[in-house]
Amino acid sequence: VLCLAGVLILLIPTRSLLVSFGGTFAIIVGCAMLAPMATGWLMRLATPLLGGVWGTLGRMAPRDVINSLSRTAVAVAALMVAVSVTIGVSLMVSSFRHTVQTWLGETLQGDVYISAPSLTANASSAVIDPQVVQTVRNWPGVKRADVLRSAMVDSPNGPVQVAATDNPSIMNERLFISTIAPAASLQQRFLNGGVLVSEPFANRMGIPTHLPAQGTSVELQTDHGLQGFPVLGVYYDYSSTQGTVLMNLGTYRRLWNDPAITAISLRLKPGFSADTVTNQLQSALAGRQNLLVRPNQALRHDVLVVFDRTFAITGALQLLATMVAFIGVLSALLSLELERQRELGILRAVGLTVRQLWNLVLLETGLMGWVAGLLSLPTGYVLALILVYIINRRSFGWTLQMQVGWVPFAQAMLVALSAALIAGLYPARRMSRMITSDALRSE
Repeated sequence: VLCLAGVLILLIPTRSLLVSFGGTFAIIVGCAMLAPMATGWLMRLATPLLGGVWGTLGRMAPRDVINSLSRTAVAVAALMVAVSVTIGVSLMVSSFRHTVQTWLGETLQGDVYISAPSLTANASSAVIDPQVVQTVRNWPGVKRADVLRSAMVDSPNGPVQVAATDNPSIMNERLFISTIAPAASLQQRFLNGGVLVSEPFANRMGIPTHLPAQGTSVELQTDHGLQGFPVLGVYYDYSSTQGTVLMNLGTYRRLWNDPAITAISLRLKPGFSADTVTNQLQSALAGRQNLLVRPNQALRHDVLVVFDRTFAITGALQLLATMVAFIGVLSALLSLELERQRELGILRAVGLTVRQLWNLVLLETGLMGWVAGLLSLPTGYVLALILVYIINRRSFGWTLQMQVGWVPFAQAMLVALSAALIAGLYPARRMSRMITSDALRSE
């Protein structure tokens, strides 16, 4: 019931994160509440197999887990939730990284990029000296220099980030969600005043990402009054959660009296090294203006370094969640030790050796870890789907491309088994050192 309620909550068309996390919470709790039933089923399936391998102990271990289900199922559920979180977050981060890599490969087509240092890393607004622009256009080995003007302009809906470029290949260097016509046929309309909008901007402004056949428009406050711009397409973009309106530089300069330039992209002639030209330009331009001159590969590397540094904290959060679950398993096992003290005393009295006791306890904990790991696989995958397609979209306005690999699932099983087995070491040691006569007298 909780899982179904969570799905229905997530289907509500809203951008509220409170509602989204509420639906996610309901699904995760619902999956956790399935742990007792799933544990019982899996233990019954495992009994004949383990009995064939470990004999009497192999049949006792799963039965003991079932008989103590009120405690073991809680520990299994706690471990399952913690491990499923690691799966979901790992898949989300890897999908995000893959998406950004693909986006960078399509967007950064130039060989060398030049910009002025700015307080914001994703959209530089510092102006480049016009003499620098002229110098790099005439630099040996430069085939073409595309310039960009990034600025904030007013609109009826508040400030809007505008990026104006003279890049003639812009239609081929964007990954589009939708366009009003084939992208190759839109270049002339782009030159005549049409604009492209990023997915976050479309979501923020209520523009359908799949544009209707009749199209739509964006209103911006220009130096000549309020102007409407036909939207030609919506493209994927991960540089800003506020979104961007992309237009032709000629259109921008015609409507805003602003000749400034904030970034330059250089295309080199065949045979010229991007690293060599970068070093030469850094030396030549050092005395004119403090500029960032970076080759394509270095810029991509810097972006991914920032990305990895941003999500490094998720590793610590995953470790913390696993430690909490580990403590839960340990507490459950210590409680079981108190409950089963007389039972274990009888087993010792009829001939159960210390080694067999260790094997029994570790078999039980291993089974608990195995069940938690198995249950975490589908739960973690469902959580990843929610994070990628719902939470990220409602939080930032962009769509990620889901990437599913086997590594997070294998790591999850290993973590679940390891956490459960390690948690069983201390209770097994305590049980093995108990005095049989005292255990038999215990009530």
